[in-house]
Amino acid sequence: DVSKKEKKSTDTETSTDVTHRVRSNTWTQEQYLKFHQTVGKRKTVRRLLEIMSVLSGKILRPLVCSLVRDPHLTRSSNEWDEFWLQQSRSLSNAERVAKGLPPLGPVFVKLGQALATRPDILHYPLAEALANLQDRVAPFDNFTAKRIIRREMKAAMKKNKEQQKDQKHKKQFFINNDEELRLFLDSLSDEPVAAASIAQIYKGYLPGYGSVAVKVQRPGIRRTAEKDATLFHTVATWLERLEWPDWSPVVSSRGERIFGSAQFVKTVDEFTRRVLEELDFEREADNMKLFGDMYCNRRGSTPDVQVVVPQLITELSTRRVIVMEWLEGKKLTDICIECDDRQREIDENLSLVRKAIEVTLSQLLTTGLVHSDPHVANLLKVRTSDGRSELGYLDFGLISAVPQRFKDGVVCATCQLVFARNIEAVADLCVDLGLLPEEKLEDPEERKRFVNALEEALNDVLIWPKDERGRSTAVPRVRFEKALASVSTLIKRFEFTVPPYFLNNARAIATLEGIALKLDPNFNILNTIYPYSINHLMLNPGVSKKSEETFLEICRSPKTKLFDHNRFMMLLTDWSLLTGYRKRKIYWDLITSIGTRRVMSRIVRESIMKRIRRIRSLWYKHFLAYWEQCWMPELVGYHAH
Repeated sequence: DVSKKEKKSTDTETSTDVTHRVRSNTWTQEQYLKFHQTVGKRKTVRRLLEIMSVLSGKILRPLVCSLVRDPHLTRSSNEWDEFWLQQSRSLSNAERVAKGLPPLGPVFVKLGQALATRPDILHYPLAEALANLQDRVAPFDNFTAKRIIRREMKAAMKKNKEQQKDQKHKKQFFINNDEELRLFLDSLSDEPVAAASIAQIYKGYLPGYGSVAVKVQRPGIRRTAEKDATLFHTVATWLERLEWPDWSPVVSSRGERIFGSAQFVKTVDEFTRRVLEELDFEREADNMKLFGDMYCNRRGSTPDVQVVVPQLITELSTRRVIVMEWLEGKKLTDICIECDDRQREIDENLSLVRKAIEVTLSQLLTTGLVHSDPHVANLLKVRTSDGRSELGYLDFGLISAVPQRFKDGVVCATCQLVFARNIEAVADLCVDLGLLPEEKLEDPEERKRFVNALEEALNDVLIWPKDERGRSTAVPRVRFEKALASVSTLIKRFEFTVPPYFLNNARAIATLEGIALKLDPNFNILNTIYPYSINHLMLNPGVSKKSEETFLEICRSPKTKLFDHNRFMMLLTDWSLLTGYRKRKIYWDLITSIGTRRVMSRIVRESIMKRIRRIRSLWYKHFLAYWEQCWMPELVGYHAH
């Protein structure tokens, strides 16, 4: 546990301070580009030939042979499932793809891991095979691994002794001499308990502490990732510069870029930069400490987000080895098929996945510090001492800091889309989300084209349920298999960009939804995101001007443009039904919220204006009726006379 002094400083830490701490530990673009300068052209070409050799020999050739044996393969989903399950030399086609990625290096494995969480986008057999890349990659030999651990531990001991000389009161460390180091190394498991693309983990026993997990980095992996970063950057630059030739049959496209305004370089650089960041274990150790100080159920400073975070053994962690507390748990997707209480276990795991989504939303919209890699191997169901199941987090290589403008944009866009169905407001919020430059919407014609394209994309991605009267009433479903094509269309037609924090957080949410869909095919992630957004919009804990304006806008009548009590009650009903909270609690939360108190004066003013308009309208109505009954006949008679 952290000391009282550290605890006090953490409690007073603001979201801005957290963002600064994360960004100060994140590689800048200049630091990243240094890797492009360190890898020469010869090494890049050699790496390209190596990739082509592995792809052609281990992946493409067997797949082509399978296609040749079955030339009448159509685009039917069932036939493709059968294709990926076809066996050849004791391996299916899907398993062959998964086995062929690890030899290519960590960048390719990370790409496979991202795709594995989306069985609704890929075919299920292929997604299942790629899921093994998360923690079932073939380990490297134990002799090399333990030699690296011994070398790093000796370096850590030397560093600790130097610190002792500078301190007046000598601190006792867990390992102080060669004999204690030998005992620790002997306690390590004979085989790694888990092996991933970047590292493998051993279980050990640390005298004076207890069971620990030792994470050791694969040898030579950093250099491979640097070569891939250079190669991918070069290929992306070439693709961006491709233009239609002068002999193109479409005259208007001659000289234009083939891929439009697609920004391949930014996307590729961001992806490979994040992989390189994951290889820096000193950075991951800092992320783990920061994440634990905020969210750990034993020492965290955020009361509404409480998860299990392993404690870091700082004195034994280096750039290539991390030593941390051992967490005993199970994956959220590990379900006993033949057990009698199988359904109870599914419900329990699904509740933890929902909690993971709520925790991610709280990180995204409240604190701004987000764990961006919550795949199956990084989330555990941990049993506490009192028998309760808690959510445990592992692997802190990808931690994102979210700017306040993005937080407000996500909340406002969700409410405008689901509750108000206001596509134009969502288009305006794309600027706050960092997806579109502000000047792009200043031109009325360009704005109209973008709104129409966005509406078309949302109609493809969202499925609105219909009631008996034919009106959309329920929360829509998201079709992620259509999302990629829709976003690609927007990127080509407009200067639509995907910032790093947007990509990482979208990946985190999509990964969690993929886990939930494996447990419950009817799971709808918007049923969790929408009420959380309403809560954040109405309480407005950050006292955001954008949230305040959006709250008033969706509660105003489309006709009078004044506050409409009925629309406000509809919003409260949605909040109550989807969260299960009683309206009494919701009213109390609204009354005690700083953000609501700020906007209450405007609500009262608009309500009074609405009542005045109604009284004025009724007065004119009755006055004219009285005029017609009493005075009009006399005036008509007078003029006739």
